[in-house]
Amino acid sequence: MGAAVGVAASWVKALSERRLQGLSERLVRPTAPQKELVGADPAGHPDRMPPAEIADRLVRRVRGQGLSRQQRVSVLNPVHYSFGAALGVAYVGAARRWPSVTRGLGVLAGLAIYASTHASALPIARIQQPPWKLPRSAVLWEGTSHVLFGLALEGFRRAFVGASGAAAER
Repeated sequence: MGAAVGVAASWVKALSERRLQGLSERLVRPTAPQKELVGADPAGHPDRMPPAEIADRLVRRVRGQGLSRQQRVSVLNPVHYSFGAALGVAYVGAARRWPSVTRGLGVLAGLAIYASTHASALPIARIQQPPWKLPRSAVLWEGTSHVLFGLALEGFRRAFVGASGAAAER
C-alpha cells in the first residue's frame, strides 16, 4: 500500500510542478544565469534536475562518461517515482506506528522531505545549491510542490486505508 501511496503522491507533485514554476516565476523573476542552476528550471532544463544529476554521476563512475541530455531526461520519471514509492512506504509505515505523523494532513511530512533532500542532502552531496543560493522562485515552487506531495501522501493513505476496509488511522 505504501508504494502505491507514494507513486500516486509523486504523480500529484509532478503534475503541479510546471504550474507552480510558472506562478513562482511571475511572482519572483529569476535571472537567466539562475535558471541554469541544478533544480531551478524543470520546464526549460529538465536535464538539470537533481534526479538527472544523480543518475549522471552514477553512470559516470561506472562507465567513465556521463549521460546524454536525452538520457538524463529519460531517467527523471523512473527516479522520481521510485523515490516517491520509497517515501510512501516510509510514510505509511511511520503513520501506522506513530499516528501523530499524520498531523497537519501531510504538510509537515512534505516540508520534512524538502528539508531532508533539497535543503540538506542534495547540497551536502554537491548536487544542488542550498536554498539560499537558488533563485527564490525555485525555492518557492519546489517547497510548495513538496507540501502538495505531503498532502497527497496523507490523502491517498487515508483513501487506501478506507478502501482496504481497515479502520481509519487518524
